[in-house]
Amino acid sequence: MSSQVTGRPTGSGGTVKDQEIAIEQRYVDIAYARLEEMRADAQAMIQEGYRQSLAGTKGSLVDRDAMVHQAALRVQALDVADDGLVFGRLDLASGEPAPGEQASGEQASGEQASGEIRYIGRIGVRTSEHDSLVIDWRAPAAEDFYRATPEDPRGVVRRRVLHSRGHTVVDLEDDLLDPDASDGMTIVGDGAFLASLARTREGEMRDIVATIQREQDEVIRAPADGTVLVRGAPGTGKTAVALHRVAYLLFRHRRRFGSRGVLVIGPNRRFTAYIERVLPSLGEGSATLRSLGDLVDGVTATVHDPPRLARVKGADEMTTVLRRAVTDHAPGAPDELRVVFKGVVVTLDRGGLDRIRSDVHRRSRGTVNAARGRAAEALLDALWGRFNEVGGPEAAEEAEGAEAGLWNAILAADGLAELDDEPASGSDGQSVRQNGGQSGDPKRDQFDARVREQRAFTDFLVAWWPIRRPLDVLRSLADPDRLRRAAGRELDRADVEPLARSWAGADAPLSYQDVALLDELDAMLGSPPRPSRRKAARDEDPFVVDGVNILTGEDVVDETWEPEMQELTTSIERLEKSRRVDDGVVEERPEYAHIVVDEAQDLSPMQWRMLGRRGRQASWTIVEDPAQSAWEDLGAAREAMEAALGGERPASGGRRRSRKPAPAPARARHEYELTTNYRNSTEIAAVSARVLARALPEARPARAVRTSGIDPVVRVVPDLGITTAWEAAEELLGQVEGTIGLIVPLPSE
Repeated sequence: MSSQVTGRPTGSGGTVKDQEIAIEQRYVDIAYARLEEMRADAQAMIQEGYRQSLAGTKGSLVDRDAMVHQAALRVQALDVADDGLVFGRLDLASGEPAPGEQASGEQASGEQASGEIRYIGRIGVRTSEHDSLVIDWRAPAAEDFYRATPEDPRGVVRRRVLHSRGHTVVDLEDDLLDPDASDGMTIVGDGAFLASLARTREGEMRDIVATIQREQDEVIRAPADGTVLVRGAPGTGKTAVALHRVAYLLFRHRRRFGSRGVLVIGPNRRFTAYIERVLPSLGEGSATLRSLGDLVDGVTATVHDPPRLARVKGADEMTTVLRRAVTDHAPGAPDELRVVFKGVVVTLDRGGLDRIRSDVHRRSRGTVNAARGRAAEALLDALWGRFNEVGGPEAAEEAEGAEAGLWNAILAADGLAELDDEPASGSDGQSVRQNGGQSGDPKRDQFDARVREQRAFTDFLVAWWPIRRPLDVLRSLADPDRLRRAAGRELDRADVEPLARSWAGADAPLSYQDVALLDELDAMLGSPPRPSRRKAARDEDPFVVDGVNILTGEDVVDETWEPEMQELTTSIERLEKSRRVDDGVVEERPEYAHIVVDEAQDLSPMQWRMLGRRGRQASWTIVEDPAQSAWEDLGAAREAMEAALGGERPASGGRRRSRKPAPAPARARHEYELTTNYRNSTEIAAVSARVLARALPEARPARAVRTSGIDPVVRVVPDLGITTAWEAAEELLGQVEGTIGLIVPLPSE
C-alpha cells in the first residue's frame, strides 16, 4: 500500500506531504513561468497597437484603440490571477498525463501514472503549443472538481486542494473519491486515513468508509433552497463537508449565488483562517469569510468577555435594554427650550420635553434617527399649546396693535396708505409645516414659521435629538446611572457595574458580543440620512444650517449653484463609496444569497439576530454539535436561531425599518447527522463519551474507528504554567502525528 499518513518521515528525507508539496511546486512554477510569458505577450500587443497608429490614418487609430483595449484587459486578468493561480488538481481514472507533467520530466505526484491529470485555477493557462496547463475554474472541464462526490465520483479518483501563499505551495489536502481505483496513489490529509480503511480486507472497515462517503454526499448535494442543518460530534468532518457544499453550490448555481454571494461565518478569526485554507479560491471572490467579531464593517472585536458577562450581553433581554437606551435622551441633551414670539417668552421644561420624547417614540413606526422630523413637529405643537396657555395670543395682539398704530400714524403724516395687517404666512404666501401641509390656522402657521427661524430652536433640536450612532450609544452606557435606567427588570443589578466598566473609555476594546449589540443598535437607530444634493427654495429654509438640512441630513445648495470640476471615478469606486463606513457602522448592511454558520452551537441569541438581518431571503447551511455548546440557555439560542432561519423575524436591518418584524417565508428544512468519527482515536473518544453521558444524556456519541494505541493520561500538577503545558506538548509530538491542541481558560482581563 502506498497510502501515506500526513507527517510521517520517509526514507528519502522529509515527510510524505513535504515530498508531495515539492512535486506540486514544480508544476506550479511551470504554470507561473507561462503566465509571465502570456503577460509579456499582452504587453507587447499594447506596444504594437501604438506602433500601428504612427501611420496616422483614421483606420489605424481605430485598430490601435481596439488592440490596446483588448490587450489591457488581458493584462488586467493576468494580474488578478497572479495570486493563487493554481488551487486544485483532479486525478482521473483514465486518460493521458497533463502537458506540464511531460514538461517537468517527472511524475506529477507519487506513483500514479496511468490516469489523466487536470489542474484547476483562477484562469486558463496554455502552453505555447496550446496544450492545457491550467483549466479555468468556470470551464466545463473543471466541473468535476466541484461536483464529484464519493457517491458519484464522475471518474475522479483523487481531488487535491493546493494552498498557496503568493507563488509558493504551502499545504495540500486530498479527498479520496474512488478508493478502489487508488492503488499506487499517494494520499495526504484526511484522505489518507480513508484510503487505508478502504484498502483493508475487513468488510466492516469498508462499510465504514461507505457510510462516511454516503453521509458526506447527502450533505454536499442537499437541495439549494431552504436550510440544511448538519450535526455531528468532533472528528466527523462537519466543517470540511460544509465547505465542499459551498464550493458545489457556487459552481452548480453560479448565477444565483454569485450575484449576492455566500457568507461563511466562524466563531473567531483563527477559525476563519483555517476555513480559508480548506475552501479553495473560486476566482471571483463569491464567498465572504467572516468571524463573529468582524461581521459588522468598520468594527473589530479584539477581546472575549468573561463567561458571565458574555451571557448577559448575548441574552435576548439585551434587545429591550438597548431599546430603552436609544429612546433615552442623549448625553448632554438640554433640559429646557425657550423661544420668543412677538415679545412673549415660551418655555418647555424637562418634564414636558420628556413627555414629548416618549410620545414621539411611541407613535413613530420608523427608526430613532428618522424620527427627528416628527420630534420637531411635536416641539412646535407643544410650544403653540404653551403659548396659548400663558395668554400669548392676547399679549401678541396688543403688542402688534400698538406697533401697527405707531406706523400708521407715521404713514398718515406722510400721506401714505395705512399699513396692512401682516400676512400670517411666509414671504411666498405658503406657510408650510414640516410635514408638508398647512395647519389651516394662519396664526399657527405664522407661529411655526417664526419659531423655526430662531437659532435657539434649531440649535436645541440638534442637541436634544441628535443623529446618534451605535458606538456612541454603547459608550454612553458606561455611565452606571444611564445603564440602570435602561436595564429595568431585564438585568440583574449585580451585572450593571461590570457591564458599564466593559464599555468605559473611548478606546476600550470591543468584545465579540459587543459586535452583535452594535448591529442591534444600528437596526434601532437607522443609518444617518443619506446625503444628497438638492436645490434650496428661493427663501432660506430655517432648518438649513451651514448648508445641511438638520432634519434630513441633505446637503442643500442654492439654485444658482454652478457645478464644479468633479473627480472622475469608476463605478467600482462609487460602489465602494456608497458602502463607506461611518463611525464604525456601514451605511447599508449586505444581504447574502446563502449563509454558512460553523460551530453554530456557540452563537448567542443576539448573534443570531445579527445573522438573521443578513439573510432574509437566504438559504442556510448550519453546522453544529449541541453537546459542545458554550451557551448555557440552549432553548433561548434555539429560538433565536429559528427566528433567523425563517421563523419570527428579528428587527429589520434595512433603511426602512419597522419595530414589527415582517413575516418570513417558510423554508424547507433538511437535517443530517454525521455518525462516524474518523479523526479522533478510539481512546480519546471513549473519554469524551463518558463526559457526554453526564452532560447531555440524550446525545449519541459518534462511532470512532481510528486506534492510536495510546491511552489518555490525566496529570494533576500543583501549578499549571505555560512551561508545564509546553513540555507536555513536546512529549506528545514524539508519540503522535498531526497537530497538538492546547486548551486554556480565558484570562480574567
